Amino acid sequence: MLKKLKDPRYAYHLTYPKLTVIVTSGTFEKPNAMAASWHTHLSFEPPLYGVSIAPRRYTYKLIKETGEFCVNFLPFELSEKVWQTGLVSGEEIDKFSKFGLTKKEASAVKAPIIEESITVLECKVVHEYPVGDHIFFVGEIVAAWYREDLVVNDRGLLDPRKAMHVYYLGEGQFLTLDPKTLKKFEV
Repeated sequence: MLKKLKDPRYAYHLTYPKLTVIVTSGTFEKPNAMAASWHTHLSFEPPLYGVSIAPRRYTYKLIKETGEFCVNFLPFELSEKVWQTGLVSGEEIDKFSKFGLTKKEASAVKAPIIEESITVLECKVVHEYPVGDHIFFVGEIVAAWYREDLVVNDRGLLDPRKAMHVYYLGEGQFLTLDPKTLKKFEV
């Protein structure tokens, strides 16, 4: 039986778990990394990706300055590092050094990418929209990276039995998908 949530401000909890990434911004010399669960693909042509960032975040400031960001999809075994990047501001510390993440130069943007990632999207901002208490940055994907050992075809389709992403369940809880539940339908 369905039950109505008393306070709709907490409806976002009902949409979890969410695929959680680390958004990197800034420059290779002065990088930042922030955990984010509010992000999505938006278009095939041109390839667009969006991230929702609160203006009070250091990541927001850096994306506004550079007009660029990267979306890093990390493996589940690094979920604690994903969590940690969301707990402190990059204005105060170098999160790459503090949390043991390996910086790698991106190919088309100033922000670094995270070497330990399963996949990475390099994005240049083409639009930004105020949405409530967040800004939704729409970035054109100008480069994409993947771990070769985790894909099953030349289009970058990931093997779900190997690529175990980080999902946020809320209130500090993380999980990954069980590959035994995989169902395949003819396309």
